[in-house]
Amino acid sequence: MLQTLSVLVRNVTVFLILATGVAQAQEIVADVPYMDDGHARHVLDIYHQPDRGEEGKRPVVIWIHGGGWQTGDKNDVAFKPKYFTDRGMIFVACNYRLLPEVSMDVLIRDVARAIGWVHRNIHRWGGDPDRLIIGGHSAGAQLAALLCIDERYLKETQVDFKSLRACIPV
Repeated sequence: MLQTLSVLVRNVTVFLILATGVAQAQEIVADVPYMDDGHARHVLDIYHQPDRGEEGKRPVVIWIHGGGWQTGDKNDVAFKPKYFTDRGMIFVACNYRLLPEVSMDVLIRDVARAIGWVHRNIHRWGGDPDRLIIGGHSAGAQLAALLCIDERYLKETQVDFKSLRACIPV
């Protein structure tokens, strides 16, 4: 029953997007490693619209998944990428190692490294490395808020706090 309802909601949403003419092509670059010789979870997905113009000037939303630091995945983004890419932004969703495999300090640094990789490389997809918006849900919201108020983690990855434009802890 719940699965049927979920499919119905998804189909109605797709219909409404298509009917209102807001649908635009979105490209996904999946499972990009953000660390050399990293863990299987050291990957991120980049959502963008290649024909949006403004190359190198698009704001970048970096999304951190929730899951109580013990579960979750970068694929749990629903319609968020489409929302942001339709508005001329780039959306990046990252994975990180989970508790109890690693300590909280290591987990935080994983996310900081993902942000550092985005800062150094997002220009390839038209993103502005100095217009980063860090967001997340639940445990991801806590990580986003921490990384946006405690500069020591991003300093380790050579990301200046001036590059952060907003924080969206949900």
